[in-house]
Amino acid sequence: MMNSGISRRYAQALLMIAQERKALDQYEQELETFGNALLANPKVKDLLDNPRVLAGEKKKAVNLLIKDQVDPIVHNFLNLVIDKRREAFFLDIIKAYKNYADEARNIIDAEVRSVVQLTDKDYQRLQEKLEKASGKKVRLKNVIDPTLIGGIKVVIGDMVIDGSVTKKLSLLKNRLSQTRLEEIGVKK
Repeated sequence: MMNSGISRRYAQALLMIAQERKALDQYEQELETFGNALLANPKVKDLLDNPRVLAGEKKKAVNLLIKDQVDPIVHNFLNLVIDKRREAFFLDIIKAYKNYADEARNIIDAEVRSVVQLTDKDYQRLQEKLEKASGKKVRLKNVIDPTLIGGIKVVIGDMVIDGSVTKKLSLLKNRLSQTRLEEIGVKK
């Protein structure tokens, strides 16, 4: 269930508290641990998603999952989400919080697709260039994509930088198909 407005509002509220308490990373880790526990326990997730189950029972289930492993603020936040009957949005709230936390830390995710694993030196150089171009710290992930033939394709935010051989061949094909044969000296 995805309602980005609800998820964003709850995530922003917790983020403001986390920034005030200088616990951005801590709360992110605790939320991630809670989210992983939810995914690992589908029965608890089903219980939380069931509108007929009372809030008190849901809170008990959440308490069993977290077992005093989270800051009281995060614990109270999870209980508040249940009180407001928004527990079906837990995973979306966690994802939104992570995005806002990355934004607050000036971090952006990027993915580089290549036919082979990049060398450490190439990986580091590419990361530095992307950081310089974006003005942000880049968390780079290398994905092996044998369909590229050669070169790399970088996805950073909404931007795609396609330096793959496949893309270059496609561009060349388009240029050649648009060139009139007479222009290059071929007679019909």
